[in-house]
Formats: sequence, structure tokens, C-alpha cells
Amino acid sequence: MAILPMMQEIELDSYSFSKSMFAYLPTSKYLGFMSDTKEKIMDIAEELIRTKGYHAFSYKDISSPLNIRNAAIHYHFSTKADLGAAVIERVMSRYQDRSQAAEVLSVKEQLQQFIDIYEETNAHNHVCFVGALGPAYQTLPEKMQTELRKAAKQTKGRLIEILKLGLESGEFTFDEPVSEKADLIITSLLASLILKRVSGDNIINSITKNIMASV
Repeated sequence: MAILPMMQEIELDSYSFSKSMFAYLPTSKYLGFMSDTKEKIMDIAEELIRTKGYHAFSYKDISSPLNIRNAAIHYHFSTKADLGAAVIERVMSRYQDRSQAAEVLSVKEQLQQFIDIYEETNAHNHVCFVGALGPAYQTLPEKMQTELRKAAKQTKGRLIEILKLGLESGEFTFDEPVSEKADLIITSLLASLILKRVSGDNIINSITKNIMASV
């Protein structure tokens, strides 16, 4: 049994801790409880960013469905900027894990797996993080701008890697410089997500076919 001092008031679900109070909880239970709540907070924040945008939601939009106080969110994320940056980091961590797992596939399958991420985003009526946060980039907190730049660089870097492998193996044939080809593919996929949101036109399947045919 671990004795865990809580240095600030926290109210999460049915648990309530306050200053100068000690929570007598098994360490594993405490850590699991706090980790689960943190993940739920980021789950909702990610959904809100993808559907409404960063500036269109407040902590209240997260605390209400979780039945917790805003103070509970502040315990994990001191500022909204911290939360936004953490969400981007988590999204890119998942992306990196998925990319690494795909390295055993053929080059064409790796390219399709890259495209699949956008197709899955489209199926949920979302836009990718660059599409969701890019238009408001200049008004985002600096730490979020930093994470978004890293995300964009990582995404393009992965695609360039796939395209280079395809050219080297002879599986791909195209005339454009690799970096330019990567830009064309990413902007086409991103545009298809934004167009669906604005006009309702679902064109990602045709975009995918054109991309695969172009390499």
C-alpha cells in the first residue's frame, strides 16, 4: 500500500482528494486511475480539435462529459496549450508506431498504408491535424506550432522515404523530384478531406486511385 500525498485539489469521478490529505491507494490502482483519466481527456480533446478546431472548445467541453471538474484537467495539463501539444504528440506517436509496423510490407503496400490513414480519417468525417490546425497556425500557442511543424515534417519525411524506396526497387516510376511528389500526394489527400467537410463530396477514393496510378 502506497501513501500518496496530493498537493492540490483533484476531483475525478467518485474520488476526491484535497490539499494536506493523503490518499491511501495501491500504487498500481492510483497510477492506472490517473492514467486512464488523462487518456480520456486527450481522447475528447482530439475529437474536438478534429471536428471544431482548437479555439472552438474550452475545458468545460471536456469536463462535462467526463463528469469531472476543470481542476482535474489542470492537474494533468496546466494550460490548454499543454493539452493541445500533448494531443499532437500522441497522434504522431501512434503514427510512428504504425509506420514502423508497416516497414515489413512491400513498398506499394507501405504507400497504401500511408494513404489508409487519410481514408480512415475521411470515414470518420474528420480532417487530419494539419488540416484542422493549419488554418489557425498563426494564432496557436508557440508550443503547439512547434509540435505541428514537427508533425508535418515527420509525415512528409515518411512519405519521401517510401517514394525513394519505390524508385530504388523499381516498383515506382515518376518524373517529379521526390520531395515535390510527396507534396503533391499530401496536398491532394488533405484537400480531399477539407472538400468533403465543405461540400460533402467524397472524392478520396478517386484521389487514392490517381495517386497509386501516378507512381
